[in-house]
Amino acid sequence: MAKLRGLLGLTKRNMMVFFNDKGAIFFSMLTPIIILALYLLFLKNTFVSSLEGAAAGLSNFISAADVDQFVNGLLLTGIISTALLTIPYNALEIIVKDREDKVDLDMISTPVKRWEIILSYFLAAVTAAFLQTMIVLACGIGILAVNGSMYLVASDIVKLVGVIFLGTVSSTAIFMLFMMFFRNMGTCSAFMGILSAVSGFVIGAYIPLSEFNKTIQNVCNLVPATGISILIRNYLTGGVLRHMDESIGGVDNGAFMDAMREVFSFNQCTFGKTFSLNQSCIYIIIVTVIFIAAIRLIYPKVYNKR
Repeated sequence: MAKLRGLLGLTKRNMMVFFNDKGAIFFSMLTPIIILALYLLFLKNTFVSSLEGAAAGLSNFISAADVDQFVNGLLLTGIISTALLTIPYNALEIIVKDREDKVDLDMISTPVKRWEIILSYFLAAVTAAFLQTMIVLACGIGILAVNGSMYLVASDIVKLVGVIFLGTVSSTAIFMLFMMFFRNMGTCSAFMGILSAVSGFVIGAYIPLSEFNKTIQNVCNLVPATGISILIRNYLTGGVLRHMDESIGGVDNGAFMDAMREVFSFNQCTFGKTFSLNQSCIYIIIVTVIFIAAIRLIYPKVYNKR
């Protein structure tokens, strides 16, 4: 019980440090905010054009309201997917801050074991990022519900929550391993700049991955965050996409549905292999477990090493 109290106490402390830093919270949401601004200015027309191309000759069957809701769902997918990258990263920056401020020296002098200290950072980042991302999801779905129906069912919501949790754990595990190489906040912030600039393209938030050449698509689809984005896209926009397909009534023999799933990357495809949604989940879990194992083995040895 004493060990558990120590672990929970450190976890609570790490969460409080993050949530008390308003700047960290703002910058963790900066990339999603940028995506929202770009969507309002440019991206919506790009997505609508791609959709209209896939729906050529079917405008009499598909309502403008459904098109608008589908595109809005793509926007929310991009916002949530990038948040699942930037929020865990910012929540983990406390590791580097503690190293700079020599707080780690105080921690290492306590009876708490090194792996427990590292686990407290991990748990705090996962918890903080999951809660913050769930708020984004709830607000986003609320706004979409006011705008019209997304044809979401209870199982879709449950799956979205599960995918967000998986994405939080996956991103935290991957970024935490990177944190061992950062000795100051300058390097950490520089990497965050690169992450913010690149992440939107890698996960298909700015433009669909189908717009890139096959080599880039193969590399992007190897990134677990891309798989998370694909899963969110399926569960968030799958309902309205199915409704549009039902509105067509089989006139196109399913060509519209197939085209939409290909254009907007509804499946993880890499090097000729197309993953089912379950296979994508398994792949992400395997990668996550590998990184967690690496953290467990490496971090206790290098923690507080100067």
